[in-house]
Amino acid sequence: MKLPIERIGGKIRSLRKKQAQTLEDLSQSTGLSKGLLSQVERGISQPSLETLWKITKALDTSIVHFFEDVAHTQVHVVRKEERNQILFPGTTGTCYVLGHTDNTKLRMLEIVLNPGEMMKDHFLNREGEQCLVVTRGELFLRIGEEELVLHEGDSLFLDSTLAHSAINNTDRPVTYIWSVTPSKYS
Repeated sequence: MKLPIERIGGKIRSLRKKQAQTLEDLSQSTGLSKGLLSQVERGISQPSLETLWKITKALDTSIVHFFEDVAHTQVHVVRKEERNQILFPGTTGTCYVLGHTDNTKLRMLEIVLNPGEMMKDHFLNREGEQCLVVTRGELFLRIGEEELVLHEGDSLFLDSTLAHSAINNTDRPVTYIWSVTPSKYS
Protein backbone atom coordinates (compact mmCIF):
# COMPACT_ATOMS: atom_id res chain seq x y z
CA MET A 1 0.00 0.00 0.00
CA LYS A 2 1.38 3.39 -0.98
CA LEU A 3 1.61 5.89 1.86
CA PRO A 4 -0.59 8.95 1.46
CA ILE A 5 2.35 11.31 1.86
CA GLU A 6 0.45 14.36 0.63
CA ARG A 7 -2.14 13.93 3.38
CA ILE A 8 0.50 13.26 6.04
CA GLY A 9 2.34 16.42 4.97
CA GLY A 10 -0.90 18.39 5.00
CA LYS A 11 -1.67 17.18 8.51
CA ILE A 12 1.82 18.17 9.67
CA ARG A 13 1.44 21.66 8.16
CA SER A 14 -2.04 22.09 9.63
CA LEU A 15 -0.94 21.03 13.11
CA ARG A 16 2.19 23.19 12.94
CA LYS A 17 0.18 26.28 11.94
CA LYS A 18 -2.48 25.56 14.55
CA GLN A 19 0.30 25.67 17.15
CA ALA A 20 1.58 28.93 15.62
CA GLN A 21 4.95 27.38 14.79
CA THR A 22 7.00 28.41 11.79
CA LEU A 23 9.07 26.01 9.70
CA GLU A 24 12.09 27.51 11.48
CA ASP A 25 10.56 26.66 14.89
CA LEU A 26 9.86 23.08 13.81
CA SER A 27 13.32 22.79 12.30
CA GLN A 28 14.95 23.83 15.56
CA SER A 29 12.84 21.49 17.72
CA THR A 30 13.36 18.47 15.45
CA GLY A 31 16.91 19.04 14.25
CA LEU A 32 15.65 18.62 10.66
CA SER A 33 16.28 21.13 7.89
CA LYS A 34 13.58 23.61 6.86
CA GLY A 35 13.96 22.36 3.29
CA LEU A 36 13.20 18.75 4.27
CA LEU A 37 10.25 19.78 6.43
CA SER A 38 8.86 21.91 3.60
CA GLN A 39 9.16 18.98 1.17
CA VAL A 40 7.42 16.65 3.62
CA GLU A 41 4.60 19.14 4.18
CA ARG A 42 4.09 19.58 0.42
CA GLY A 43 4.13 15.81 -0.19
CA ILE A 44 7.28 15.96 -2.29
CA SER A 45 9.35 13.87 0.10
CA GLN A 46 8.22 10.81 2.02
CA PRO A 47 9.35 11.07 5.64
CA SER A 48 11.28 8.21 7.21
CA LEU A 49 9.91 6.74 10.40
CA GLU A 50 12.64 8.53 12.35
CA THR A 51 11.75 11.86 10.71
CA LEU A 52 8.06 11.37 11.40
CA TRP A 53 8.84 10.42 14.99
CA LYS A 54 10.84 13.64 15.51
CA ILE A 55 8.00 15.70 14.01
CA THR A 56 5.34 14.05 16.19
CA LYS A 57 7.41 14.71 19.33
CA ALA A 58 7.98 18.34 18.37
CA LEU A 59 4.26 18.82 17.65
CA ASP A 60 3.27 16.92 20.81
CA THR A 61 1.04 14.45 19.00
CA SER A 62 0.88 10.72 18.35
CA ILE A 63 2.28 9.17 15.19
CA VAL A 64 -1.12 7.48 14.83
CA HIS A 65 -2.67 10.93 14.26
CA PHE A 66 -1.19 10.99 10.77
CA PHE A 67 -2.68 7.59 9.79
CA GLU A 68 -6.07 7.61 11.56
CA ASP A 69 -8.25 8.07 8.49
CA VAL A 70 -6.15 6.25 5.90
CA ALA A 71 -8.18 3.02 5.90
CA HIS A 72 -11.48 4.92 5.84
CA THR A 73 -10.65 6.93 2.76
CA GLN A 74 -9.94 3.95 0.56
CA VAL A 75 -12.60 2.89 -1.91
CA HIS A 76 -13.78 -0.71 -1.98
CA VAL A 77 -15.93 -1.78 -4.91
CA VAL A 78 -17.65 -5.16 -4.90
CA ARG A 79 -19.45 -6.05 -8.11
CA LYS A 80 -22.87 -7.66 -7.83
CA GLU A 81 -21.60 -10.97 -9.17
CA GLU A 82 -18.72 -10.96 -6.65
CA ARG A 83 -20.80 -10.41 -3.50
CA ASN A 84 -20.42 -12.88 -0.67
CA GLN A 85 -23.38 -14.65 0.85
CA ILE A 86 -23.77 -15.25 4.57
CA LEU A 87 -25.82 -18.05 6.03
CA PHE A 88 -27.30 -17.50 9.48
CA PRO A 89 -28.56 -20.50 11.48
CA GLY A 90 -32.36 -20.62 11.60
CA THR A 91 -32.67 -18.13 8.75
CA THR A 92 -34.23 -19.07 5.44
CA GLY A 93 -33.58 -15.88 3.45
CA THR A 94 -30.60 -14.97 1.29
CA CYS A 95 -28.14 -12.51 2.78
CA TYR A 96 -25.54 -10.70 0.64
CA VAL A 97 -22.64 -8.66 2.04
CA LEU A 98 -22.52 -5.22 0.39
CA GLY A 99 -18.91 -4.13 0.29
CA HIS A 100 -16.15 -5.90 2.13
CA THR A 101 -13.43 -4.83 4.46
CA ASP A 102 -12.63 -6.02 7.95
CA ASN A 103 -11.73 -2.52 9.10
CA THR A 104 -15.12 -0.84 8.79
CA LYS A 105 -17.41 0.30 11.57
CA LEU A 106 -20.48 -0.27 9.43
CA ARG A 107 -21.62 -3.49 7.77
CA MET A 108 -24.28 -3.39 5.07
CA LEU A 109 -26.28 -6.37 3.90
CA GLU A 110 -28.93 -6.97 1.28
CA ILE A 111 -31.55 -9.46 2.45
CA VAL A 112 -33.91 -11.23 0.05
CA LEU A 113 -36.82 -13.08 1.62
CA ASN A 114 -39.06 -15.20 -0.57
CA PRO A 115 -42.63 -15.85 0.59
CA GLY A 116 -42.61 -17.47 4.04
CA GLU A 117 -38.88 -16.89 4.65
CA MET A 118 -37.51 -15.29 7.81
CA MET A 119 -34.37 -13.50 9.02
CA LYS A 120 -33.72 -14.06 12.73
CA ASP A 121 -31.76 -11.67 14.88
CA HIS A 122 -28.12 -12.68 15.26
CA PHE A 123 -26.82 -9.47 16.82
CA LEU A 124 -28.80 -9.57 20.07
CA ASN A 125 -27.16 -8.54 23.34
CA ARG A 126 -24.46 -6.44 21.75
CA GLU A 127 -24.08 -2.72 21.70
CA GLY A 128 -24.64 -1.03 18.40
CA GLU A 129 -27.22 0.28 16.02
CA GLN A 130 -29.13 -1.07 13.08
CA CYS A 131 -31.06 0.51 10.27
CA LEU A 132 -32.96 -1.03 7.41
CA VAL A 133 -34.81 0.20 4.36
CA VAL A 134 -37.24 -1.90 2.33
CA THR A 135 -36.34 -1.67 -1.34
CA ARG A 136 -38.98 -4.10 -2.68
CA GLY A 137 -42.14 -5.58 -1.26
CA GLU A 138 -43.63 -5.60 2.22
CA LEU A 139 -41.76 -6.69 5.36
CA PHE A 140 -43.24 -7.87 8.65
CA LEU A 141 -41.05 -7.17 11.72
CA ARG A 142 -41.16 -8.26 15.33
CA ILE A 143 -39.18 -6.04 17.68
CA GLY A 144 -39.60 -7.31 21.23
CA GLU A 145 -43.37 -7.48 21.69
CA GLU A 146 -44.08 -4.92 18.95
CA GLU A 147 -45.14 -5.92 15.41
CA LEU A 148 -44.64 -3.62 12.42
CA VAL A 149 -45.21 -3.75 8.68
CA LEU A 150 -42.84 -1.79 6.44
CA HIS A 151 -43.58 -1.09 2.78
CA GLU A 152 -41.23 -0.30 -0.09
CA GLY A 153 -39.29 2.86 0.76
CA ASP A 154 -40.00 2.64 4.51
CA SER A 155 -37.06 2.57 6.88
CA LEU A 156 -36.45 1.66 10.50
CA PHE A 157 -33.74 2.42 13.06
CA LEU A 158 -33.24 0.36 16.22
CA ASP A 159 -30.87 -0.36 19.06
CA SER A 160 -29.05 -3.68 18.52
CA THR A 161 -29.89 -4.90 22.00
CA LEU A 162 -33.59 -5.25 21.05
CA ALA A 163 -34.68 -8.76 19.97
CA HIS A 164 -36.05 -8.66 16.44
CA SER A 165 -36.85 -10.74 13.38
CA ALA A 166 -38.07 -10.06 9.84
CA ILE A 167 -40.60 -12.23 8.01
CA ASN A 168 -42.08 -12.21 4.51
CA ASN A 169 -45.79 -12.94 5.02
CA THR A 170 -46.71 -12.08 1.42
CA ASP A 171 -46.79 -14.07 -1.82
CA ARG A 172 -44.00 -11.95 -3.41
CA PRO A 173 -40.28 -11.58 -2.66
CA VAL A 174 -39.17 -8.78 -0.35
CA THR A 175 -35.75 -7.13 -0.39
CA TYR A 176 -34.26 -4.82 2.18
CA ILE A 177 -30.92 -3.21 2.93
CA TRP A 178 -29.74 -3.74 6.49
CA SER A 179 -26.88 -1.80 8.07
CA VAL A 180 -25.29 -2.82 11.35
CA THR A 181 -22.71 -1.21 13.65
CA PRO A 182 -20.29 -2.42 14.80
CA SER A 183 -19.62 -4.52 11.73
CA LYS A 184 -18.34 -7.76 13.29
CA TYR A 185 -20.63 -10.75 13.27
CA SER A 186 -20.71 -12.82 16.43
